[in-house]
Amino acid sequence: MARSGVKPTANPSVMICMGPPRCGFAGLPATEHVKAFRVLVSVFAVADTRRRETYCKGACGHAWHNLPAATEQP
Repeated sequence: MARSGVKPTANPSVMICMGPPRCGFAGLPATEHVKAFRVLVSVFAVADTRRRETYCKGACGHAWHNLPAATEQP
């Protein structure tokens, strides 16, 4: 949750940390949607990093793991 910047007591944080994680993010009030998005993206980032370090270490054929570096545009 620290990566998301969302308080651990916010509804989306609590929902994702429950065991098993709760679904129903779409049912949250509109004011919680941005928080839910940030939580879900941060969880995906952690999962993707772990996968890169384990299953995909070395020779990885996933296109999304081999994207060109971002370039700055003025």
